Amino acid sequence: MTLTAFLAYCGAITLAAATPGPAMLTVITNGVSRGFVRALMAGVGVAAGDAVLVTLALLGLVALAQTFEWVFLALKYAGAAYLVFLGIRMWRSAATHEDGARTAQAGFFRSFFLGASIALGNPKAILFHASIMPLILDLNAMTFADGLLVVMVVIGVNIVTMGIYAALAGRASGWFKTPRRMRLMNRFAGGAMIGTGALIVAR
Repeated sequence: MTLTAFLAYCGAITLAAATPGPAMLTVITNGVSRGFVRALMAGVGVAAGDAVLVTLALLGLVALAQTFEWVFLALKYAGAAYLVFLGIRMWRSAATHEDGARTAQAGFFRSFFLGASIALGNPKAILFHASIMPLILDLNAMTFADGLLVVMVVIGVNIVTMGIYAALAGRASGWFKTPRRMRLMNRFAGGAMIGTGALIVAR
């Protein structure tokens, strides 16, 4: 892979990752309501899900992915349902922070699952990767190392992009210290999660 092709692919993936959508909204709402680390875990989940789609595209398994589209749809609806559930629970929650290492650890896993399910629940994304790769990369000349580099680029770009969103949202969460502001934040984040879940289903 040439340096020019590598940089062009990095640019294209960065633009795609930074484009507003359900993944970005999920990371931001997690950051505002639960802080930077939980939002970052959701971003890592998005990166992992997108890496799976890129790997399928590299292996030429687009047709196979379309055949088993119901798996992606199941993940899509599971992620959307979980978002709506979180939104309703947050809307009704008291103005308090979650405590306890066990709760935090479970929250990290749930945030990761949420991000991954949203990424994998968009089967059209694999078509995006499959269509953009031949325009920038010479697939016939690609080696295993090149393919591994492409996957690492996708993971890295997603983590950095979502990490920036998570950091900005996490900083905003520090403003919500008083019970009144926290209650307002819970209503805002809960409504945003419900809306994002509805958007995922409607796509």
